[in-house]
Amino acid sequence: MSSVHDRLIRSIAAALAALAACSDPAPAPGSAAPTGSAAPNGSAAAPNGSTAAPNGNAAAPNGSTAAPNGNAAAPNGNATSSGSAAPNGNAAATGSAASSGSSAAGAPAGAPIIQRAPAVVAIDEPRLELPHEESFRLLDPGHGARSPLRYALAAGTTAFTARTALSSRHLDGGQFTPPAQLPAIRDGFAIAIAADHPDRLALVALPGEAAATTPATDGYLAPWRAKLQGRHIAVAFDDRGRFSAITFDDDPTGARGEQARNELVQRLLTLIVPLPAEPVGDGASWRVVTILRQDPAYAKQTATYTLTSRSGHWKLHVKLQRVAEEQHLVDPALPPGTSADLLALFRALEGDIEVDPAHPLIAAGSLAIESRMHVRLQDAGRPATEQLFEDTGSVTFALCRPVGPGTHPAPAPAPGKRQPQSACPDGFSPRP
Repeated sequence: MSSVHDRLIRSIAAALAALAACSDPAPAPGSAAPTGSAAPNGSAAAPNGSTAAPNGNAAAPNGSTAAPNGNAAAPNGNATSSGSAAPNGNAAATGSAASSGSSAAGAPAGAPIIQRAPAVVAIDEPRLELPHEESFRLLDPGHGARSPLRYALAAGTTAFTARTALSSRHLDGGQFTPPAQLPAIRDGFAIAIAADHPDRLALVALPGEAAATTPATDGYLAPWRAKLQGRHIAVAFDDRGRFSAITFDDDPTGARGEQARNELVQRLLTLIVPLPAEPVGDGASWRVVTILRQDPAYAKQTATYTLTSRSGHWKLHVKLQRVAEEQHLVDPALPPGTSADLLALFRALEGDIEVDPAHPLIAAGSLAIESRMHVRLQDAGRPATEQLFEDTGSVTFALCRPVGPGTHPAPAPAPGKRQPQSACPDGFSPRP
């Protein structure tokens, strides 16, 4: 379940010491409003950089100030009072138009004309709760006998692991470095399901381990260890594989922030296969599009599942893509004066997996990984630089059961030989 994107972003952070939060600049005074914006209180938008008139009035063209209280706007930069518009730079008196070159009636000669722009109304952007399922579409109902696919979780404790093997390279001086093979990395969850609450998962994030400890593997496992490892988490889970109501036992109100929740969500969106509402047969396929936060970026996941066999355990072909468009990367932990812009992010996983409907996560199989990220970095007092990272490899899944009567842990290695990394953590053995 290791996140390729997190590791890439950490690589950039290490190069700079950290990435900095970065926000969009405010629009310059007099600039045009964004496309699709409306003037407040039902008024028409002001063209050519003008200020929109409040309270239902017409907009003032060519940079002029709009007249309040239902009056017509004064053209060519003039200010108006209640009543008529004054041409050619004059101020209008109540109910009258001033003649060319004259001051408004009742105003002393040479008196300054004061123009007041209407107040700017700031409206907060609507908050989108993430993850957000944008669409769920059955592409093909399949052939032969059709019936709904549904999870029916069994009570007990199991462990699910993902073992990731990666080769990484990056652009340096206009050329890619030779691929560097990382030692295999394993992380995962122990999951307990109570007989009287089959719709609730009790997760414990297992220790993240590497076949050999290196700075690269430590960096890769850093988010897992900092945000999830050792924590107890409750997750609601329905019979179609939809999860919700995530609660950390040590942070029931979410006061510690959303980063741990985002980390968990982006992993579960890979590890859980959502099921269609409609009855399906062999060969059925469906597509699910989800908006998610993969810290520190917003991304869209498009996952396509094809059911190759439903007898016993379900066998599926999975094609999963995550794409993030250009955006500022914001991280409150990063020092001031340094910023990072994500230019592009792409991740693809594809392969054949197996799902046991008595268990919530992928039970077996593997997915090929291809991941690329392109960023622009701006450090204080230095020219902007661009970085491109690319990872390829695979992730292999395993379902493990507790060691007990009739089961045995992996045998000890021969003297002088290193113990190979097991698919299962201590206290668990591979499912037969």
